[in-house]
Amino acid sequence: MCDHRFMRNDQNPSGGLSRRGFMGFVAGSSLVAAGGGASASLLGERSVTRRRRARNVIFMVSDGMSAGTWTLADMASRRLHGRPSAWARLMGMQGVRRSMCATEAADSLVTDSAAAAAAWGIGERVNNGSLCITPDGREPAPLLVKARDRGMKTGVVTTTLIPHATPAGFVVNIPSRAMYAEIAEQMLERQVDVMLGGGGEFFPPELLARHDDLTIARSPEELRKKHAAGSGRLLGMFADSHMAYERDRTPEQPSLAEMTDLALRRLHRDASEAGTGFCVQIEGARVDHAAHGNDPVGLVFDQLAFDDAVEVAMRFTAERDDTLLLVTTDHANSNPGLTLYRAAAENGFERLLNARHTASWIRRRLPRTEDEAEWKRLTHELVLSAAGCDLTEEELGWLARERLHGERVHGFDALNTLIGNLGAVLANHYAVAFMSRHHTADMIELTAIGPGSELLEPVCHLTDVYSVVTEAASITA
Repeated sequence: MCDHRFMRNDQNPSGGLSRRGFMGFVAGSSLVAAGGGASASLLGERSVTRRRRARNVIFMVSDGMSAGTWTLADMASRRLHGRPSAWARLMGMQGVRRSMCATEAADSLVTDSAAAAAAWGIGERVNNGSLCITPDGREPAPLLVKARDRGMKTGVVTTTLIPHATPAGFVVNIPSRAMYAEIAEQMLERQVDVMLGGGGEFFPPELLARHDDLTIARSPEELRKKHAAGSGRLLGMFADSHMAYERDRTPEQPSLAEMTDLALRRLHRDASEAGTGFCVQIEGARVDHAAHGNDPVGLVFDQLAFDDAVEVAMRFTAERDDTLLLVTTDHANSNPGLTLYRAAAENGFERLLNARHTASWIRRRLPRTEDEAEWKRLTHELVLSAAGCDLTEEELGWLARERLHGERVHGFDALNTLIGNLGAVLANHYAVAFMSRHHTADMIELTAIGPGSELLEPVCHLTDVYSVVTEAASITA
């Protein structure tokens, strides 16, 4: 389905998909002959018919969500809650626009999260690993900086590090996503109003001391109290590193839905007092981590947690007609899917939904003994208790070959690891298998509703979404 023209870097100076190239891709040579004028005319006609500007923008990202991840979570929602996922219900609402988005970066057909976030953040393709610095060295102002300069309140909410790639791609200009300390410093300097998530280790006391206008919260109870106490910038840090997977989360950390609810209420309150609107990015980050970890339990329950946050955003937008809501992912990852038949699929999926812990939790607790018989016995007990999977002697042997003896266990290098090996063994019991441990080049779903959503094309590139948001909310250069 994807024409090679969609992947070229030479279509415009930024390396993004030009409007001419896009129209040629979707409509053939007649519109290519019309050039940029035809597409500009189309955009202009849509702008004329649009009746109102988006006062608020809610940009929701399930990081690393493949189509299979969406499917598994929707199936889980129907079984656990007796209803389709919130995202599925959003798709069926009147006035919704949907798009399939290509994701390639400037230097790679398979993007990483930094380049994907930057594509949204500045509307241009950058190299993998770069945060809003173009291949030719320019540093365009990212979306939340432009929104701030227009007077809007801004926010980021995530279940990973606050200075991680996806939140950072809306705020900073930094050459490498790995520069967490520098990203955290720049995020504070750029006056983001609400920041909630993990990564507390990158906000040391000496850095926070330079921003005495910040209100700090480190627990759900403290977050609620600090929000109720007054307005102003709010930084909530609920883990030194990543926040826990939803299936492993304890009450010491808020859920993504709880953080989303508070962020929306605070941003709306403070923006209303200032006579303006807000722009916020909300990320279900650990969906991506679970996919990298071939972890079906982590994957499904974190996608469900993201869906709970979507429900919160849907309730917020249902009460007003001035808010653009976008729900999407930045790229696919590892392409999981329910893949066995009949009873094997039915029983496997039920076992997955009843698992107590994630594969990540299991890996951290694998026995350290070098005695193979003892290692197998302890591993069998661990996996049975945490995952509900009764591993066979043969399956334990596969795990021991890689873990204890360093033997090759898979012909595909990306899966020839403990992660790939445990994921493959668990697939026998959960009926959910992964094809890799890495991102993939799949096109991704974007669902939008509210003022400006009509600007979204049925097929686009991540970079095109930037123009939709900036035009919808009148966030200009």
